[in-house]
Amino acid sequence: MGFGRLGAQGVPGEVALTATLDEIAQVTDPYKTPQARLSRNLLYLTRSPTGYALMRDCGIRLDKHKITGWLAGERVPATEQQARLEEAFRRLRRRNMRPSLTRRLNADGGTRVEIHPADQSDVDPQHQRTARWRHKNIYRWDPIVAAWSRSDLQDLNHQWRYVVTELGSDWRRYEHVTHLGFLA
Repeated sequence: MGFGRLGAQGVPGEVALTATLDEIAQVTDPYKTPQARLSRNLLYLTRSPTGYALMRDCGIRLDKHKITGWLAGERVPATEQQARLEEAFRRLRRRNMRPSLTRRLNADGGTRVEIHPADQSDVDPQHQRTARWRHKNIYRWDPIVAAWSRSDLQDLNHQWRYVVTELGSDWRRYEHVTHLGFLA
């Protein structure tokens, strides 16, 4: 039986973990306009040789006139190019933020995470499982942040399962969640 078949809603824990870490590290900013995000991405990527290498790895042809035009606002990259720039930015930002984010989350003995279970409001009452929000102190963030910085969802899934199995016998109820809150 697959998740959501009876009407439960939520996302896999590793996806919620990625989104929350992205928010803390300012990888994503839903409040910026597309033009502001494009400008931020270009400025961040063009400040280092690593940024140029990541743009190349993401399939962006590095033409000096094109990049200069984008930076000056004289030209606008195609939608596909903007998506590739966003991916290159995400990779570089995660890579650069890994050390400081790990230190921040490990500081003072770890970080408390609030885990909000999947939303079962659309599930028939006879099939609902009792699940309340839980909190968990995570003391070792190194492997979690390392997997996040590599965008390795498989490893993040493994790390998330390790975190939730420590919740006891009802750990499977927290494989899919609606929200993660960090006290960081």
